[in-house]
Amino acid sequence: MQFQNKKIGVVFVLFTANNTFYSLTNFKGEVLFSISAGSQRTKNLKKIVSSTIYITVLKLAKYLQVKKFTHIHVKMKGLSKTKKLIIKAFYYVGLEVLTLQDITSFPHNGCRKKGVRRI
Repeated sequence: MQFQNKKIGVVFVLFTANNTFYSLTNFKGEVLFSISAGSQRTKNLKKIVSSTIYITVLKLAKYLQVKKFTHIHVKMKGLSKTKKLIIKAFYYVGLEVLTLQDITSFPHNGCRKKGVRRI
């Protein structure tokens, strides 16, 4: 595959308990665009509903098309059931996802448990 005249970006997706953040960077790590599901004027649990996430992805994809990005690398962090929806939205808009990476950190054993008090 030849990428001489194609613009490639990296999209970082961060899932939190109450919100979803998206940031578009170049390969140097400079942030070019950033958006969150909370910026769509939604409150409470509506920020993690699939329709709000879909609208946010479409806004990000619209920016990518304006800046003429054709290929993207997607890196996701966090736990959510809407990860597949985000990838489907990128394919629906016409962006080609080159790599999909999950960078969620999981503890190997967790914190040390406190011992039981003996009297």
